[in-house]
Amino acid sequence: MLVREIMSRPVFTVRATDTLREAWELMRDRRIRHLPVVDESGRLVGIVTDRDLRGASPSKLIFHEKDLALLEAPVSTVMSQDVETAHPLDPIEEAALTLVKKKIGALPVVETGNLVGIVTTTDLLRALVELLRVDTPSSRIDIEVEDRVGAVHDLTGIFKELGLSLSSLILYPAEHPGKRRVVLRVMTIDPTPALRRLREIGPQEGIRLLWPVEAAETPQGPEGETKDASGDVR
Repeated sequence: MLVREIMSRPVFTVRATDTLREAWELMRDRRIRHLPVVDESGRLVGIVTDRDLRGASPSKLIFHEKDLALLEAPVSTVMSQDVETAHPLDPIEEAALTLVKKKIGALPVVETGNLVGIVTTTDLLRALVELLRVDTPSSRIDIEVEDRVGAVHDLTGIFKELGLSLSSLILYPAEHPGKRRVVLRVMTIDPTPALRRLREIGPQEGIRLLWPVEAAETPQGPEGETKDASGDVR
């Protein structure tokens, strides 16, 4: 998935000469937290955030509408000029990595010098939900497999034999050396046949079912309460 598929547009912007009051009112009315700053030609020259505006308020800690009368200074006094940006054709994981490394909440999207969109942490979370197909009827299964060529192919073959389709699959390192963790969603609300089959052939195929666990494997609380995978008492 690319940035252009998830970025927000049109982009609400301000000029460097606009007042902090105008920037705050735009954020409030549009329910946004980041405003790219553009010049007369629409070129990106900076960015201002709700945090910048809170920092400009007299209280420093609390930002009320009563402070607005004191916020007639131009946006240029608080905006960041060294702006991290993304390109519409960047993979979304690169945008996410930039946000994490730079500890920021949004990336203006620029193409041939023009501001064409903005991608935020909310956009990326929405994309994650879509990629994982969490919003479709399905069942999550977590599995540990051997870290070898063909292990995932063999695993997906089990679901093919059962006539079950996968809506998403993620592969990442497991806790144990020489193992990989596979998190997948099966397009069924009753994964019982798949779970039964995985438990049957697991030992000889190097497959260990991590979630869902059987009742006997479910962790117990101090009073014997059943805990789910997150540790919450049920």
